[in-house]
Amino acid sequence: MKVVTFPKSLFKLHFKIFFFIGFGLRILCFFFPPIWEDDWARYLWEGNLIRNWISPYEFPPNHYFRESLDASSIEILSKINHPDWTTIYSPFILLYFSLFSYGFSTFLLKVSYLFFETICFSIVHKHKTNHLILLYWLYPIFIKEVYINLHFEVLLVSFFWVFYTFLEKKNLKLSASIFGLLVHIKFITSIYGLLFLPYLKLKTIKKKSIVGIQVFLSLCFGFSLFFLIYFIFFPNSYDFGFSNLHHFGGTITFNQFLEPIWNFFFSMNLRSFPFLFQFLLLFIYLFLTLREKNRSKRFFILCQKHDFYFYFGYFLFTILPVVNPWYFLVLVPLLVTSRSQSVLPWILVANLQLSYLTSIRLNFPFQFFYEIPRPILILEAILSICCIFLYFRQIFILLYNLSNISNMTQKG
Repeated sequence: MKVVTFPKSLFKLHFKIFFFIGFGLRILCFFFPPIWEDDWARYLWEGNLIRNWISPYEFPPNHYFRESLDASSIEILSKINHPDWTTIYSPFILLYFSLFSYGFSTFLLKVSYLFFETICFSIVHKHKTNHLILLYWLYPIFIKEVYINLHFEVLLVSFFWVFYTFLEKKNLKLSASIFGLLVHIKFITSIYGLLFLPYLKLKTIKKKSIVGIQVFLSLCFGFSLFFLIYFIFFPNSYDFGFSNLHHFGGTITFNQFLEPIWNFFFSMNLRSFPFLFQFLLLFIYLFLTLREKNRSKRFFILCQKHDFYFYFGYFLFTILPVVNPWYFLVLVPLLVTSRSQSVLPWILVANLQLSYLTSIRLNFPFQFFYEIPRPILILEAILSICCIFLYFRQIFILLYNLSNISNMTQKG
């Protein structure tokens, strides 16, 4: 299954038209309220706390329930989920919210997203003028999650374009600094670290060690910079939400769409571990199948061509206890930078939108607030498994073809 593509000449000729369509859709979404989503309320509330020199790491929202507040503050406070928890967001994100949440305005935050994304998009467009960039720019799931539901994954994707541009120019220190900032903002962006591997292959061990140390120090700088800045402003903050994040992952589960399938066959939820195991075995075998000459280079080319980075991230994210659909937006840039023409990854990301159909929103009986009806989970699982099996079929065909070529070479 391949993405419908445009002729190269048509793409270049009408790129501005497609760009302004995507730009217009984003502006149109400014005027829509969030759809079945409430994270934005915490964004605005915690940004307001920062502006008042109060650290969201120290005081949870319910701390203010008994205080005398204005109508706007009460409305925002009433929409925050888990009000007994302090924040789990990174210092960079909290400082960003403080700059663009004045007056509890979602409009201002959306404008900042669009400004930041457009600038970073213009950077990558100069280097990657292909239909996949167009697909990302017009992708309705991305537009909806960012410009209607206000999820800040747009910042991660935007920083990715800067990171990848430096990486392609082989400026490893700057790209490592941006990568460190990405990991600082959200740990799941660690998946981008795989893109470093093709660029770290050096001829001498001494040079490799020096470059490795420089890259590591740059990464540490990017990761820790905003922790230090935040600590200067709020010296009483030590935890930075790490304990809450650990507690969040240990006590809450959401959208475990594979659980009904595994429960039918077994007594435990295996999540996506079996698929990840088979996926890794296939690519290990792929690596061993290639001829030794230029094996690593050819392997990385095949990984890029067959969406290895996307699927590896997808399987890792679906192992998490909380499988929120907007997490997977960080995998979209990996599709743009790949050489793949497959539509399957885009379907997998869109399929996760079914998780918004919770029992309470469908007026079904429910045991807990974010419960998803079993039929919805099964539908989500079936669509996901179908896409995964089609993808595995592609890899099996690739391995079969490579084996035939290898046998013909040996006979010759």
